[in-house]
Amino acid sequence: MLCMRRELTDWVHVLTRSEALHDTRSTFLLVCSYIAAYLALDGISLIQGLPGTKFALWDPSAACSLAFLLFKGLRYGPAVLVAGVIADRLIDGFPTTLVAACVTEAIIAVGYSAVAAALRRVLGAGRSFSGTVDIIYFLGIVSVGVLAIAAVVGTALVIMHELPSDGFLSAVRQFWIGDLTGIVGLLPALMVAPLAWERWNEVPSLSRVFDLMAFALGLTLALWTVFGLTATDEFQYFYLLLLPVVWTGVRHGLPWCAIAILAEQLALVSVVTLLGYPEADFHAFQVLSLVIATTGLILGAVVTERQRAELSLRHQQAELARMTRLTTAGALGSAIVHEVSQPLATIATYSHACRRLLRLQPEVLPETLEKLEAEVLRVGEIVDRLRDFLSKGDGRWTPVDLAGVARMIVAALTDEARFRGVAISIDSQPVPQVAGDRVQIEQIVINLLRNAIDAAAQGPSSEKRVWVRIHLCDGEIQVEVEDNGPGVLPDIAERLFVPFETTKVRGMGLGLSLSRQMAEGHGGKLWWDRTFSKGARFVFHIPCRGSKPAP
Repeated sequence: MLCMRRELTDWVHVLTRSEALHDTRSTFLLVCSYIAAYLALDGISLIQGLPGTKFALWDPSAACSLAFLLFKGLRYGPAVLVAGVIADRLIDGFPTTLVAACVTEAIIAVGYSAVAAALRRVLGAGRSFSGTVDIIYFLGIVSVGVLAIAAVVGTALVIMHELPSDGFLSAVRQFWIGDLTGIVGLLPALMVAPLAWERWNEVPSLSRVFDLMAFALGLTLALWTVFGLTATDEFQYFYLLLLPVVWTGVRHGLPWCAIAILAEQLALVSVVTLLGYPEADFHAFQVLSLVIATTGLILGAVVTERQRAELSLRHQQAELARMTRLTTAGALGSAIVHEVSQPLATIATYSHACRRLLRLQPEVLPETLEKLEAEVLRVGEIVDRLRDFLSKGDGRWTPVDLAGVARMIVAALTDEARFRGVAISIDSQPVPQVAGDRVQIEQIVINLLRNAIDAAAQGPSSEKRVWVRIHLCDGEIQVEVEDNGPGVLPDIAERLFVPFETTKVRGMGLGLSLSRQMAEGHGGKLWWDRTFSKGARFVFHIPCRGSKPAP
């Protein structure tokens, strides 16, 4: 047993050492790759350097160091120091002593570690730009950070007598412009490269070819106009270099715009170098290049934010449409349950009556069966009409005798009301027909009458009554349904017509809401008469029209 435990411990140690060795090897290869990239970029940036120093007006190696610290972590700060010292000894030869090189590169490593820490805090775990605010923070942090590093490095060089004191401002300016131009041109492109690739795969092939050709043609024409027309000043048309960047930013947002800025910066540096422009002009070109890069980054971020907002809006609209369909389906189901439960209760009553009549009064059975059949057919019509009404807000319009409908419903509910001790009376004046959906108008009257019966049955009066009155009022038909029940409770009065608000134990709170909706669909109104104090009075007002009102 002891032997097995020792063997197991030995295996764990071997595996642990293997994993540690693998991690060390990966870290070593990563650092070597970074140093190689740094040296390559530092080597190609030795153009328009300040005499006596290595400070150039374009230094993308700074962007390489900042990206390394930003993505891989601040623990790689010493690697930045090592890369800088090697570049000083092998490529630049400045500062002249190893001690001075170590001091300046240590300042640069610490400075860029601080800048990377600030960027990591602002950009978060994604290490990318989420909007215009991130771009502004990025530009501000990088500008201030590089200027501070340049000032400290210049001061250290003056103290170590590697730089004359009268060259301090020139060195700081050269360092700041060179590193800042390299960072703003290269680092955003590295940060958004994955998003740019995703966008590349999203864009159709034909559109990709068109956009690339348009950018290349626009950049070529802009460079030829700026540098090819000898009769003009180069700075006169420098704003034309904005057009390809603006085109790319508007078309594809920040990811492609950052790539376009890098491509334009490389083209500009190449042209200016090949044409042999003096240091003063190169400096002016780099400042204008910074302006173009800043404008392009902000524009691309704004476009990306807009695209993201539009996509979010489309998702919200799709979700809203889905929720609307679910709500409509729920409302349809609830409405069907609410409306169908009434005739089903009547069907159950008639079925019970049929069984009794079959034994006691068979001769009355056919009349009861006719009523039972009518109720069954009405269930089907209710389901059909509710589906049309909730899906299209429409109905099947025909001339309707409202007084006749009310009398039919009163006759149908009389037995049920009598069973609950409620008497129904109807007073109907001669009124013209109305244009409307007969089933919907029936449901309005049924809902009002059933609510009145329920209220009267709970009332304190020994004589429980419901009154239905139909008459003309200002040229329109008015149906009043009154009861002598307890009336409308104050806590529910303001929510009478709100869906799913009810005081009934088994109620769903849809009857009055649906009734008002159907009444308004006929150009009418349905309200609770607050002035009626002895119970409750509901009023249904509908125009006397011979045709369907315009939607």
